[in-house]
Amino acid sequence: MVMRELAPQPAAGFGRRRRRAGFSMLEVTLSTLLVGVLLTVSMSTAGVLIRRHGLRAQADVKMALAHDLLGEMEQVFFADPDRTQSDFGPEFGETGEGRRRFDDIDDYDGWQAAVVQDKNGAPLVGFEGYRRSVEVRYVRLSDPAEVSAVATDLKRIVVTVTGPDGQAIRLTALRSRRGGADQMPGVRATFVRSVQMELSDSKASHPVRSGVGLLNQVTVEDDS
Repeated sequence: MVMRELAPQPAAGFGRRRRRAGFSMLEVTLSTLLVGVLLTVSMSTAGVLIRRHGLRAQADVKMALAHDLLGEMEQVFFADPDRTQSDFGPEFGETGEGRRRFDDIDDYDGWQAAVVQDKNGAPLVGFEGYRRSVEVRYVRLSDPAEVSAVATDLKRIVVTVTGPDGQAIRLTALRSRRGGADQMPGVRATFVRSVQMELSDSKASHPVRSGVGLLNQVTVEDDS
C-alpha cells in the first residue's frame, strides 16, 4: 500500500485581502451632511415655536392691559357730573396727574400713553414697550356699530393696546347712561364698582395686571 502525505489545504479565504471594518470617508461625509440638515431644520422649527410662544404671551398681556383700563373706566360716570363741558376730553384742571382726576368716560377720549401707567400716572414696571390709547364715541341705540353725530344715551369705548411687536389689539365696550354703574344709592355709602388686580412673580418677565367691572352694581330703589 502506497501512503501519500496530503499537503495541508489553505483555509478558505486565506491569502485574500481582508476588508477593514468601519465607515468609509464617503459614509462619514454623508452622515455628517444628513445630521447637519436635520439639526438646521430642528433649530428652525424651535425658533418658530419660541417666536409663536412669545407673540402669544404678548397677546395675553395686551388683552389684560385693555381689561385693566376698561375696569378703571367702570369707576367713573357716563357723563360729566359737574356738567361744565359738553365736548369730549378732560375738562380744565383734570390733566397733569395721570388719570386721577378723570370723573367721566368722556375724559378718556383721545387719551394715550407710550408708557403703561396706573391711574395716578406712575409707570408700571414690567410693561416696557406697551402703549395704550382710548377712543370714546356716541353711537346709535338701534345700531351701536354706527357713530352718532348727536348725543345719545349710549357710548362706545375702544381701548387699543400696542405691544413691542408693533401689533395692536382693540377691546370694545358699550356704556349706557341708564346702566347700573350710573345709579347712585339713596343714602351716602361706600361701594365697589370694579376690581383691579396685579400678580407678580420673581421668575416671570412681567407681572399680570387686569380689571373687571362688577355685574351686581348698586341701584336706586324706587319707593313710589
